Amino acid sequence: MNQVIVGKIVNTHGIKGELKVKASTDFIEERFQKGATLYLEYQGQTIEMTVASHRFHKGHVLVTFENHRDINLVEKYKGCLLYACKDENLLDDDEYYVSDIIGCQVYNDGQLIGVVQDVQLYDHHDILVVKGKEKIMIPYVDAFIVDEDIENKRIDVHLIEGFL
Repeated sequence: MNQVIVGKIVNTHGIKGELKVKASTDFIEERFQKGATLYLEYQGQTIEMTVASHRFHKGHVLVTFENHRDINLVEKYKGCLLYACKDENLLDDDEYYVSDIIGCQVYNDGQLIGVVQDVQLYDHHDILVVKGKEKIMIPYVDAFIVDEDIENKRIDVHLIEGFL
């Protein structure tokens, strides 16, 4: 089963089992809707959890899970990552999961410059973190991206002078 990270539990909230989650998904409503299945990695085990409720509070998602509505049951999960199954139906054409982009080889005008190690997500655009001879941060925007072949793990860019 292919899974993607949808958030990280950063703290508890109140005493009724709410967990404060820093979401890392564009599909918050779908991933955290009541009845959705999420997976939590805890002490080397994967625990399947069913969302009982969610709401927003100060830039975070507050989520409760069925049968875990007590702070004493959820406090141990602080710092854990939350996963969901990949759902290609959530993506528009020419959209990819971050995990699909990581590992792509990046070519500048036909010359290999490195491999995508990470994608940093920002409000206006994302940044590709490319590791080659040195670390390069490339805005993931049309001005620099010439072609993407994610299935074959290749991204072609055209960088202006000063990037390398």
